[in-house]
Amino acid sequence: MTRVLLTQPLPRVERLAARLTARGHEVLACPLRRLVGLDAEPGVREALGSLARHDWVIFVSPGSIEACAALLPQRWPASVGIAVIGPGSAQALAEHATIPPDVRLVQPSGPQFDGQALLSTAPFDAPADLRILVLAGETGRTDWIEELARRGAHVERLAIYRSEAVAPAQEASSVLNRWAREPDPVVFVFTTGEAVRELDELVAGAGLGPWAHAQPALAPHPRIVSLLRERQWVSAHLVEPGERALLAAIESG
Repeated sequence: MTRVLLTQPLPRVERLAARLTARGHEVLACPLRRLVGLDAEPGVREALGSLARHDWVIFVSPGSIEACAALLPQRWPASVGIAVIGPGSAQALAEHATIPPDVRLVQPSGPQFDGQALLSTAPFDAPADLRILVLAGETGRTDWIEELARRGAHVERLAIYRSEAVAPAQEASSVLNRWAREPDPVVFVFTTGEAVRELDELVAGAGLGPWAHAQPALAPHPRIVSLLRERQWVSAHLVEPGERALLAAIESG
């Protein structure tokens, strides 16, 4: 049994917490953000109902898949390829969409999984004249999307969710204070730099910064690991995105 603190946004964090708990781990879900779907916004339903006018659809994150899962076609159009950034998105796609086996499915081969890595993956390394729909959040990096356009692709970016701040539950402070008094280590899991900064403020405000910074931390991208180390987390480790790799990292400790 391992103690794990999760910072993924709602509602995704609840499903992961339940799975870890079922495997015998003691889990504290500490989401500081909530992903809210924008399916009621003008143009979203229309865009998702006419996917066949694109050559490729890129899902930038598991959240982008979950936010529009109810609007995805019952059977994906065979002429439209799908690209995901990493294993976490591939898992979300398998859980939330029905994809025929003949549909082209692309993701970076790693070890880095982000938009820049996708730019080095065919056909996005030479995307001239491709019609590409990027399904993303309201905020986030757009430099790689702009690079697709500079390389000659016809790119449409559609915001299908927003990230909203949520106040940490009172229970979270109680559990953190109890854990800090006990000798068992706690594995902190971060998937965004924003979560690092916000959780850091939370533990600092509770007077738990030195204790938290001495705990192992896992993150799926080198930028997040670097940020953790800049903020004095002494044991920050890179882990491949996706639930399978996260479970392996937690259970190998």
